[in-house]
Amino acid sequence: MLASLEIDEPEDTRIKDLLVAALQASSDGILVCDEKGNIVYVNHAYECTTGLRRDDIVGENLKILLDKKLFNVAASLSVLENQKPISIIHQYFTGKSALTTANPIVDTYGNLMGVVCNTRNISELVNLRKELEETKELTQKYSDELQKYRQEQLKCEGLIYKSQAMTDTLKFASKAANFDSTVLITGESGTGKEVLAKFIHQHSLRKDGPFIKVNCSAIPAELFESELFGYAPGSFTGASSQGKTGMFELADGGTILLDEIGELDLSVQPKLLRVLQEMEVHPVGAEKTVKIDVRVLAATNVNLAEEVKKGNFREDLFFRLNVLPIKIPPLRDRKEDIPEMADYFLEKLNKKYKRTIVLTPEVEKILTNYSWPGNVRELENLIEYLFIVNPSDQITIEQLPSWVLTEHVMEEYACETEDCIPRLNYMLDMYEKNIITVALRKHNSIKETAETLDIHPSTLFRKIKKHNIDTDLL
Repeated sequence: MLASLEIDEPEDTRIKDLLVAALQASSDGILVCDEKGNIVYVNHAYECTTGLRRDDIVGENLKILLDKKLFNVAASLSVLENQKPISIIHQYFTGKSALTTANPIVDTYGNLMGVVCNTRNISELVNLRKELEETKELTQKYSDELQKYRQEQLKCEGLIYKSQAMTDTLKFASKAANFDSTVLITGESGTGKEVLAKFIHQHSLRKDGPFIKVNCSAIPAELFESELFGYAPGSFTGASSQGKTGMFELADGGTILLDEIGELDLSVQPKLLRVLQEMEVHPVGAEKTVKIDVRVLAATNVNLAEEVKKGNFREDLFFRLNVLPIKIPPLRDRKEDIPEMADYFLEKLNKKYKRTIVLTPEVEKILTNYSWPGNVRELENLIEYLFIVNPSDQITIEQLPSWVLTEHVMEEYACETEDCIPRLNYMLDMYEKNIITVALRKHNSIKETAETLDIHPSTLFRKIKKHNIDTDLL
């Protein structure tokens, strides 16, 4: 085929030699056949890839070689028949496999002249794919280890989470930490707004600067200026002779958290607004203002937008604070976090008091489904309570407070038929079942249990049967 190309001598002979040399130098196996399926050329890479020798196939017709079963299929014959490119996997009698892509060769008039096949060793592709998969697995392993390490670091900062909701919240908080823009952290009481504020500070460029927390609800309106902006010596009756540095100045170069900002008295809100706009404070009794470099974070469990509508909060101050809003979801909306937090708080107590108390699966399930109106703070306090009152190495259902059990029983209760048990009776039955179960666990016999409960053993037997209590499992 290559010999039939119309190339003028002697310059064109040099070009022909160059083309043949280029094909020979290709790392892909190259096979060229004419329009009748006769093989006119194969390069060295083709021999290496397929195991077929050039001397055995050049000049032979592909149909004959196919009949001799030197390979399982001839891509070139398919192209000659359909005049369309094709990619197939060849199986050769040598035991080797290769991926072949065959393309038609046409002249300037569009007439089919032959076929060129590019053949590549599949084993190399398989090895490459295997290496890629191993690299991906290794990357994923490192990513998982990094995530685990990050989770451990966040635990040290008081952030324990598993839910997607908190993952998204912390992702946004991490991004916000890189900027000095004001952040307004909202959420119900006990959700961990101060913890998140510290997280933002510790992951910001100001992490080496001070972190000052101001509880706006605890500062009387008449002391607001002197506490936040400071005062000069002897500026008012009872003032210190040395004066006082305000909290904004103390936070210079760092971060100030204005906690419970929704409780700020309306009369002092314009003064705070001016500080946020100008980034300077005017200490009481001082002649000059003081420039400050402070990153401002604010936190509240109040809906400030609603307070603006009610006239209790200045709209301009709200917009000044609400540059980067972050809302922490309540604990009941991220149930996946509850077991993680419960174990974390319990682990802290175990380490402190050198004990090995654990939650039973039943208790963990009840805590997970509890509504937690007090959020994380309530959970931490309850775990501490259960740790203290627990007489053994396991925290069981009988140690749970009545309000937690009551909600659990009411949540478990479902009445979908006309003859179902009334809610109150169902709850009483559940309490009775729990009491009997606990008593049976503590005593060695039905008689002792009946005596403890001050009922006749036969009555106890009836109640055990009524509640389907399996005494063998106790």
